Amino acid sequence: MHAIAEALTNPILRGAYLALSLALLILPLVLLWLWYSRRARAGTLDRPMLMRIAATLLWIVANAAALGFLMWADNANRAAG
Repeated sequence: MHAIAEALTNPILRGAYLALSLALLILPLVLLWLWYSRRARAGTLDRPMLMRIAATLLWIVANAAALGFLMWADNANRAAG
């Protein structure tokens, strides 16, 4: 575990790790939303399910953006102080 923490001190590796983690968090919901939206266009899907997935996707993106902003602000404060 110490080796992983030490490897994540590299900014390029840490950025790639965060991008992969974000993709693993958001990509399944994006794929579900696309699948349900195609079924909704075909008229074979309940509209509330599509809206639930879209709302969940937006909620996760907003939380990820807020966490990213807090991480950036913390890093900026450390550099300034």
